[in-house]
Amino acid sequence: MKIMAKIENSIVFRALLKVEVAVLIITSVLAAAFVFAGVFLRYVLKSNFFGQEEILTVVAMWLYWMGGIYGTYENSHIKGDLLSSAFKSPKAKKTIELVILVVSFVVILVFCIWGCQYMQFNLTFKSVTTGLKIPMYLSQLPLLVGFIMMELYTVFHIFRVATDKHFGEPKETDVLPEGGDA
Repeated sequence: MKIMAKIENSIVFRALLKVEVAVLIITSVLAAAFVFAGVFLRYVLKSNFFGQEEILTVVAMWLYWMGGIYGTYENSHIKGDLLSSAFKSPKAKKTIELVILVVSFVVILVFCIWGCQYMQFNLTFKSVTTGLKIPMYLSQLPLLVGFIMMELYTVFHIFRVATDKHFGEPKETDVLPEGGDA
C-alpha cells in the first residue's frame, strides 16, 4: 500500500488533480455565465447572443469530461454492481471489484482508440462550427483526454485493489460500537 500512497502524493498526481478541479470550477462558472448572458440578452435587451450554443458546447464538453475524470479518480461514478453486495467474503468482494475494473479497463481502452481515430479524422479535415468557425477539435479533445485519464485512473484503482490486503473488510468506521444506535 505504501507505493499507492507514494503515487497519490506525487507531484504529478496532485498537479493533475488540481488541474482537473480548476477546469471543473472554471468551466462551471463559464457555462453558467454564458447561459445567464444568453437569457439576459434575449429577454432583457431583446437581442441575440450569436454563437452561444457553439461556445457553450466547447465549455460543456470540458465540464462534462472533467467531471467524468474526477468521478473515475474518486471511484464515485454510478455503478450497477449488485454482486458486491451479495457476497460477504472480503476475498470475493476483492475479486469482483478486480473483474469490474479489468472489464472497465478494456472498454475504456477501446474508447481511447476510437477517440484517437475520431480526433485524427477531425484534425485531417479541419472541421469547424458553422457560425463562429470554432475548430471542432476544441469540443472533441475533452473526449479523448477524458478517456485517457479515465484509463490511467482505472489502472491506478486496479493496482490499489490488487495490493490492498484488507480490501473488502469492514473498517472501524463501518462498525458500530456495542450497544450503539445507528
